[in-house]
Amino acid sequence: MLQSLLPTSLLTQLGLLVAFGAVTSVTWTAYTILSPYLRVKGAKIFNSREKSEILWTNARKRFQAGARELFNAAFAQCPNAFYIMTDTDVELILHSKYAAEVRNDKRFDIGKYNEDMFHGTIAGFEMFENDHVLERVFVETVRNKLTRAIGKFVKPMSQEAADGLQKYWTEDTEWHNVPLHQSVLRTIAQESSRVFQGFPLCRNPDWLRITVNHTVTFFEAAESLKVWPHPLRPLAAKFLPLCRKLRAEAAEARRIIAPVLEERLGKRQQQTEKTETKFRDDDAEGEETAGNMIEWAEEIANGAVYDPALLQMKVSLASIHTTSDLVSQTLFNLASRPELVEDLRKEVISVIGEQGWVKPALYQLKLMDSVLKETQRLKPISIGTMVRTTTSAVTFADGLQVPPNTRTLVSCHNMWTESVHEDPSTFDGYRFLRLRQLPGQENWTQLVSTSNNHLGFGHGMHACPGRFFAATTAKVLISHIVLKYDLKLLDDQKPDIIEHGAAQYANVWCGIGVRRRKEEIELSDL
Repeated sequence: MLQSLLPTSLLTQLGLLVAFGAVTSVTWTAYTILSPYLRVKGAKIFNSREKSEILWTNARKRFQAGARELFNAAFAQCPNAFYIMTDTDVELILHSKYAAEVRNDKRFDIGKYNEDMFHGTIAGFEMFENDHVLERVFVETVRNKLTRAIGKFVKPMSQEAADGLQKYWTEDTEWHNVPLHQSVLRTIAQESSRVFQGFPLCRNPDWLRITVNHTVTFFEAAESLKVWPHPLRPLAAKFLPLCRKLRAEAAEARRIIAPVLEERLGKRQQQTEKTETKFRDDDAEGEETAGNMIEWAEEIANGAVYDPALLQMKVSLASIHTTSDLVSQTLFNLASRPELVEDLRKEVISVIGEQGWVKPALYQLKLMDSVLKETQRLKPISIGTMVRTTTSAVTFADGLQVPPNTRTLVSCHNMWTESVHEDPSTFDGYRFLRLRQLPGQENWTQLVSTSNNHLGFGHGMHACPGRFFAATTAKVLISHIVLKYDLKLLDDQKPDIIEHGAAQYANVWCGIGVRRRKEEIELSDL
């Protein structure tokens, strides 16, 4: 019947189209199944497909549901390194002993890894594009400008911490429940924006909403794209709801920050050389607390073309959520340890009460530093760090070979082993304080220090450049909290860690009980 209605040529074309579709489907399926094996060049993939499975979908799901257990089992069989199917692709997991060799080896490329992992070449995901100019301006601005100027921003950050807690935790002296993670996230966004963009943008509710939500949207959109084949992702990104939302948020962020950028950059261009020098180096608080990230970036760029609005969004994405996660988990740990909270109060009263909001005082908060580092030891943001893609073949000192174009990740498991830490599964807020007092242990035991034994901030030339700022932000906020509030866990909620693949997050749904107390010293007066 169909043949009588349609011309022979059209039937032939339809037949060819169906045949082409079938061949393409078979070819793509075969490639999807075989490509992981081709990339590891015959080596074993620990989390491989089971006999009844055709695709790698279930292997990825098993990784999402129990990555830590898979790591433990794999290291029991392969002590140095192993390939595993993660929730995205095959990666080579390295023992932490290799961190010392990976740390400064330029053949391990972080930019290429991030661009591949987070779709950096697709519209909306440009923050992770392997743009060497933007990355240089970002890293050098944070490392060379922000870190050196932190002392001048401590008091303004204290003002924002006080304002945020008053809004989100209130002055209620009776026990009441607060959504811990969201309130901490918004307060840290306000603290950070005071430094990055200055006043009054740091109090702009639309800007704070964007800086908080955009990171969540970014990673959710990235996940939604990963289920699509690589060649189809640019097309899929045009239509997927989360990707469209991501672009809309970025556009809104640009509209909000554009006038601020225009005003700041315009003023900078009008300044004389003498005025510019004074603006950069003057210790006057009023100049520095305006928010200098915009001007610093221009100075670091030195005429190179980059996207200043994208830089501001990248800075916010890189800093706010990771710091909020660390502070939230720290407060969950403190809520069940009132004696530790009391010791922290005594330290804040002694140190901040005598010295005020100055950088040296934050260094002297050694117990708080220990509590934060111990929190990060037990729950880093990921069970693996130092993510890289090799640009050429690498042979380690012990003979282990890593092929080119291999995604690598260094495991953090030695942070939880008895060979490194006594009673490693137990939270001990005093652990690093005691170690810090031992000869020769003064440096690596500090929160901002990286080492083979503590990879919470990574290690080497790509270690988190903002870790000094993160430590300052966290200490300022926790100082306000322990002096102004009593804490307790809610009876019907447990702050279990959220695990998703290699990532580990403080429980974003679990609330906490707080009540306002009369602080022994007025932090706002210091």
